[in-house]
Amino acid sequence: MLRPPRLRLALCALLLSLAALAGDIQPLKTEAELGNGQVQLTARFAITLSPATEQALQNGSSLPFTFEFQLRKPRLAAWYHQTKNGFGAIASSTHRLSFHPLTRQYRVTTNGIARNFASLEEALLAAGTIGGWTVLSDSSAASDVADFSGKVRLFLDVALMPKPMQISALGNSDWRLDSGWHELQAVALPGAAP
Repeated sequence: MLRPPRLRLALCALLLSLAALAGDIQPLKTEAELGNGQVQLTARFAITLSPATEQALQNGSSLPFTFEFQLRKPRLAAWYHQTKNGFGAIASSTHRLSFHPLTRQYRVTTNGIARNFASLEEALLAAGTIGGWTVLSDSSAASDVADFSGKVRLFLDVALMPKPMQISALGNSDWRLDSGWHELQAVALPGAAP
């Protein structure tokens, strides 16, 4: 019979093994650079695929990962951009992850530019990284680092997948990969005019 400490240890081991089977997206770096009337984002997320999403990738499905940005301050600029965009994200960018069995390579495609990777780990790192992404230009929101507040998230955008995949993903927690919203650390662009 298991005693309470052993029971707790066994339960912890079971929970850790279940967590390893679930996919996840965790933030590593979320930063906004402000200056010269523009806001540029640099973000890095660690992506862990669930067994279902990894199997779909290996079977030829493309996995679209979408970055979204929302402005929170300055409040007037945030309100303007939110109403202009229907209260959705102010900016978004999608990275598509795919696997090519013939070459045994993974590919990450962003804005028509494709990069190939030998391992899934390298491809996931590339799919979860964005740098120098201009989310606002000619904006007064970029004038004061102290008054700026924004957030970013990365998620598996099931809505961009083919309809049969969307239906199979509907209500299936294995397909819900979302980092949730994370606050951006605001810094001044190097060499930006004050």
